[in-house]
Amino acid sequence: MHRRGPGGLCTVILTLLLAAVFIPAGCGEKTEEKKIDLKDPSMAPVEDIQDAAKLTFDDVLYAEYVSEMAFSPDGSLLAWCKDFCAPGMETRANNIFLTDLAENKTMQLTSFEGAIIARLRWSPDGTRLAFLSEAVPPDAADGTAAAIQVWAADPAGGGAAPLTSVAGGVEEYDWKDAQAILYTAAVAERKDDVEPGDGTIHVSEYCEAPVRLFRLDLASGETAQVTSNDDRIIVLTVSPDGKYAFYERTRSKMYVPGQTYYGDIPFNNYLLDLEGGDEEPVFPGMRSTGGAVWSPDSGTLYAVDLYYEDPNPYAFRAEALALDISTGEESSIDLDWPRGMEMMSPFSLPNTPIRPTPDGFIAVLADGCNPKIARYIKSGEEWEQIMLEGEHQGNIFYIEVSPDAESVCYDYSNASLPPQIYAARLQGGEITGPEAITDLNPGFAGKIFARSETITWEGARGDPIEGVLFYPEGYEPGHRYPLVLVIHGGPFECDKDRWQSYQWLDPYHFLSQRGAFVLAPNYHGSLGYGENSIDFSSSIENGEFYGLVTEDIENGMERLIGMGMVDEDRLGTMGWSCGSIISNALIVRDQRFKVASCGAGGGEWVSEWGGSMFGDVLVPNLLGGDPIENPGLFKDPAQAPFYDAARVQTPVIMFQPGEDVHVTPDMTWITYRGIQKYGNAPVELYIFPGEDHVPMLIPHQRRKMVEEQKWFDEYLFE
Repeated sequence: MHRRGPGGLCTVILTLLLAAVFIPAGCGEKTEEKKIDLKDPSMAPVEDIQDAAKLTFDDVLYAEYVSEMAFSPDGSLLAWCKDFCAPGMETRANNIFLTDLAENKTMQLTSFEGAIIARLRWSPDGTRLAFLSEAVPPDAADGTAAAIQVWAADPAGGGAAPLTSVAGGVEEYDWKDAQAILYTAAVAERKDDVEPGDGTIHVSEYCEAPVRLFRLDLASGETAQVTSNDDRIIVLTVSPDGKYAFYERTRSKMYVPGQTYYGDIPFNNYLLDLEGGDEEPVFPGMRSTGGAVWSPDSGTLYAVDLYYEDPNPYAFRAEALALDISTGEESSIDLDWPRGMEMMSPFSLPNTPIRPTPDGFIAVLADGCNPKIARYIKSGEEWEQIMLEGEHQGNIFYIEVSPDAESVCYDYSNASLPPQIYAARLQGGEITGPEAITDLNPGFAGKIFARSETITWEGARGDPIEGVLFYPEGYEPGHRYPLVLVIHGGPFECDKDRWQSYQWLDPYHFLSQRGAFVLAPNYHGSLGYGENSIDFSSSIENGEFYGLVTEDIENGMERLIGMGMVDEDRLGTMGWSCGSIISNALIVRDQRFKVASCGAGGGEWVSEWGGSMFGDVLVPNLLGGDPIENPGLFKDPAQAPFYDAARVQTPVIMFQPGEDVHVTPDMTWITYRGIQKYGNAPVELYIFPGEDHVPMLIPHQRRKMVEEQKWFDEYLFE
């Protein structure tokens, strides 16, 4: 889920893991006796791993993934975007490949060096594959600044070239027909009072220039402005027949309400008649959009409503809406799945969980660690749900469907198996004959990865808590081993039974190779649990977070200790963002922890309320007030572990991106100084200059792994 992409290409779900707060202890008492079925660890022995078969830092940093896929209009070809890195590169990059599905033969379409690619879109006639990239054209003059443009590649292998040359770059685009595209771009006003080189930042919640819709005729090269709005157009999608465009409009410079400081800037939805020019508001109740897609016949627009109850836009349930174009009738689709759809797609893949078919759509449904794939078929006024059968069901995290709905391609992995893309047939309610069409990470051949499994235990309020447990290499039942908690961010996120593309951030396999159990707990607040998702994720509001979450995690630890698996004298904890914040609290509460790693998150909240881009939409919602309304709330050690720094006896290594606007650097600095002056254990802090919430520079990622491993070797493993 974390990556850097051009402009607005980063998925809006990034914000779900970027903020967290602590709430008073003592709030997690059981309200009623509940009968739950627990899934115990298997406790099966694990083989030793020879050094040559262990994962290395280079394996992680230079790993390959697929970041996006797109079927050709006739369904015979699959375009896919490889995300890769190689020695000498400072950041990850992309190139496009094309697989003939009948022959299972693949060719490379682009050979960019260091460019980001996103939004693969086939032309309606299948003769061109368009995409967004900030690559500099090979014929550009020296010193040409990189800007996001629409490019097109020849699927026959004839190379790629930009279709647009928009000053300031393109934000979004789609095909209108085979000879025209629609795109959005900012219309910047000239500012005569700004001198060249002035890098002043104006702090504002609002966009400083309108983002409008334009039409480019590819034959003539002529561009025409389509809209005259004075706000921003985002989430653009054009109907297959080229007659309508759906988009959102907002004055915010962000992409969802949860990214704004107060959360009160509207995001409104519109349907534009491209022939008549009329713009009509649609889906008035949808305040936060998870994307929209069209049926193949252009008759129905499906939208993903990230439905939430005020005032918390992070605790949402992804619901499906439909708009009948011929009648204008809007409806809510009963998914027969109270938890809604899955929005935590791997590696920032396209996050809209609906894939249209001629008779309905395929949806990815939220279900904790193992989302489910279901087919929905329209029958009169009703929708029929068919839970798809197939050997990979439960571990498919991203899927594309051919236009005729006879084929699918999907990303398959589990927590101990790196991903590959599989092609298969879709036959009614079954996915049949899956065959891998990628050979990602050939260097992983001969590697042995830590064994993992999902387990459950009883958490706060008697609720079942699910997590992913990784076993230490050489595990033998009857022996006790160290345990390291690797705690996810959010708090409104969820660890999955899938391969983590950011192994440098959450080093499950490195810790297992060093001989430790690793537990990734999905505590209260995590998405995809409870009766309807919202109930579980919103349970941490109004003073409940700290008590519920720490009880959940401590119960998981105690269960493993009580089963004779874990040595309670060798405990560690780590996390990024909210995971760091939780770890800071745990080492104050429990002096058994021998080591901790805390990245981009501390234990003091005034700085987060004022310095985070979404400070007031999140912090008061979870704490129950802001520092002006209730200053005592923010000075209470039960809510701000910073004030209990003298209780820290755990050696702590801390990391912080220098330009973080999500979890402010001040939060980490203040916590670091508190532990440094008053704590009773070593503490070190490393700053990554120029980086936002998650470091993207490979040297910074490597430094994090190196320093963290040395720290854990010194205080836990040796």
